[in-house]
Amino acid sequence: MEQCVHRLVDSLARDSASRLVAALARRLGAGRIAVAEDAVQHALMQALSLWPFKGVPERPEAWLATVARNRALDLLRRETRDLALADELVPGASAGEATGGRFDRELNDDEMALLFAVCHPALSPELRVTFALKTVCGLTVPQIAGGLLAEPTAIAQRLVRSRRQLEAAGVAIEAPAPEALPERAESVRTALYLMFNEGYSASSGEALVQPEFCVEAVRLARALAAHPTTAGPASDALAALLLLTAARLPTRVGPDGVAQLLDDQPRAEWDRGLIALGLAHLDRSARGEVLTVWHLRAEIAALHATARSAGETDWPRIASVYAQLATLDPSPMVVLARPVAIARAEGAAAGLAALPAVPGNPYAEAARGVFLAELGQVTQARRHFEAAQASARTEPERRLMARHLARLA
Repeated sequence: MEQCVHRLVDSLARDSASRLVAALARRLGAGRIAVAEDAVQHALMQALSLWPFKGVPERPEAWLATVARNRALDLLRRETRDLALADELVPGASAGEATGGRFDRELNDDEMALLFAVCHPALSPELRVTFALKTVCGLTVPQIAGGLLAEPTAIAQRLVRSRRQLEAAGVAIEAPAPEALPERAESVRTALYLMFNEGYSASSGEALVQPEFCVEAVRLARALAAHPTTAGPASDALAALLLLTAARLPTRVGPDGVAQLLDDQPRAEWDRGLIALGLAHLDRSARGEVLTVWHLRAEIAALHATARSAGETDWPRIASVYAQLATLDPSPMVVLARPVAIARAEGAAAGLAALPAVPGNPYAEAARGVFLAELGQVTQARRHFEAAQASARTEPERRLMARHLARLA
């Protein structure tokens, strides 16, 4: 019984916690997001303590919502200046039973409402994305740091600054005016993209893939593309990118627990339904006149998804798209991905010449090792694979580097 409860609570923490926080935070306000997070965490801990002995309630998520709301009331009543706010919470529906849409004219979704609230112009774009990843997407500080290539201490400081600035600005967790939604949409798109990336390639831990993050990011991206205010070429391109990439999730890790490179993945196991849906979004994204990073990334994903085999992939076109992408987004991952495409199109020597020096980056070290191995420079290749293995973020990545080393031997 206890093990079953632990599995259920783990599942609720993954799938429901962000929704509960969003619904509760809407009622508390932006200055009390931390209270909402603490209250939901308390509810999850209470479930672990009580359910093994009293049994699982008929509606577990509603139970968590009620306990979280009561915990928030207790926390607020300790602060005399918040008594009025606490009283306002009492007569309303619980967070899990709230029915009225925060986006009655817009998106009828608590999490989306909170996403747009934390992407308020009062915050810098950097703070918006960081805060959205923590508050709505439910990522931990180390996960956010991995996705943004930043130090965990810096991420923690950003979160503190974000909460203070939103509270000082008096931002409410409510539907922004329709004209304000498009302005904030790019920060939301970026947050959903990083959330998906964390699910597709975890920044730490034993598992390389966390599908629940990918599923939630796809759901929210499609909601963004469907809504009349935020719909448009960029939102469709983001949805296309996430769907086309999610189609490869079943083959991301092999049966032996080793991360599988794109060339090694059995394409017959890719999800053709997701590919078709992604291509439909990509078609719709072509109706605009502005070429965005989402269009370029989605085109690369489509070129991979529609190639019948690794050998038939249009690598020259992918290399060309990466060159365009680097002008709009000179991020480390784009800078590292482009030499790989060049190597596939023009040979390992060309890829090696285009590869920048990024000491300590496992992807850069692995790419250099692959290029050197293909050029017959085994000793140097081994050194870079060893460096990649030492700096790998997850166990499946370390096993992949060990496989490379074994092949060299």
